Amino acid sequence: MNNMEMKPLHTNGNDGAAHLNERVTAVNGDSTDKSSPATERDVLLSRQAADHNGDAITSSHEMEAQPTVGYNTKESSTISRILRELNSEGFQRVKLCIALFLIAVVIVAVVLISLAVCAALHEDVDDMFDPSLFIVPLNFNGSFQLPNQVFTEELFIFSSNESQTLSADLQEKLSDLYRASPALGRYFSTAEIYALRNGSVIADYQLTFLLPEEQQEELRNFTLSREMVYNVFRQFLYDQEIEQTSPMYIYPRSLFMF
Repeated sequence: MNNMEMKPLHTNGNDGAAHLNERVTAVNGDSTDKSSPATERDVLLSRQAADHNGDAITSSHEMEAQPTVGYNTKESSTISRILRELNSEGFQRVKLCIALFLIAVVIVAVVLISLAVCAALHEDVDDMFDPSLFIVPLNFNGSFQLPNQVFTEELFIFSSNESQTLSADLQEKLSDLYRASPALGRYFSTAEIYALRNGSVIADYQLTFLLPEEQQEELRNFTLSREMVYNVFRQFLYDQEIEQTSPMYIYPRSLFMF
């Protein structure tokens, strides 16, 4: 009967796979190595090793995904910050101010457009008249002084060039004055200088207005009364823009009308 020598069992740590080697020594000097069959512990260790390998793969994928996750987190943080700023009290006040400004602009625009439309559509009845109906003459006479004019013999002769030139300038001045009057302009006809006299040059004038037959009494008493015509002339003299040293300057207090 063969003699057998038993060798002790060596393990690679607590979790390592068991290495079972039996060395059988025969009497005739031959020896053989035999591997022991796998135990239940070996199977569990193999499964754990596989699980660890799988975890390593999963972790690798997670590491690759980390930059994308970080970018998304940063983007979300930026959006949140912007939303907080938009919802802040200061921004709400700015929006309110802008809204009030736009409302004011719209109101002003509507008012201006309405006024423009009304002005375009409105027709003043007083501006609608037929000049051919104004046939009744109304005259006013008077005089005024030109303190800066030097009287000469040429001015005394009314038909002279100097006298005619000065008279024409004064007539144009009076005509422009009354034609520009809102109340008297439609009735005004002519202004005439019929004499130039000595005394720092005194000009005698005549104003002619034409009245319609239907309203002549009312116009004589109110619109074209002597007081109205005189006051329009006097106000013009006080408002005249020429220098007081100008030859065409008319002394306001020298105005006379009858």
